[in-house]
Amino acid sequence: MVFRFRLIGTDEHPFYRDFEIMENQTFFDFHTAILDELGYAKNQLASFFLADDNWEKGLEINLFDMAEDSFTPVTDMDIKLHELIGGRNRRLLYVFDFFSDRAFYLELNMVIPPGNDKDYPCCISGSGAPPRQTIIPGSRPDFNGKQ
Repeated sequence: MVFRFRLIGTDEHPFYRDFEIMENQTFFDFHTAILDELGYAKNQLASFFLADDNWEKGLEINLFDMAEDSFTPVTDMDIKLHELIGGRNRRLLYVFDFFSDRAFYLELNMVIPPGNDKDYPCCISGSGAPPRQTIIPGSRPDFNGKQ
């Protein structure tokens, strides 16, 4: 099955993107699709968080495993979406700017059969310009060999 998510920003300018991604693809696949669609550099820290109905952060899904260094539950982006998404877990926060704590809100809107003529993940619609990405000077070009 295919998950359809709406990504919205919190800046003053209206902005959204609709993404479709196969349930058996990874959070890293989703992360890469977001960066590609928004034209963001791939050498910056980012994390997904499971979110509750009030958009409070839950489990962190990070670029690399930081469980030993963290006081909160963490997993890495190699996990498949269907392992964490579904039922009550329909909302995500995607923190794309750790130092300013800027994030996008993602909500699962629909689960549909895959289309034969589509490559997933993909952005299927959107409106508005995304906020500028904050670039960390001197940041590493990759994390854990994934870029």
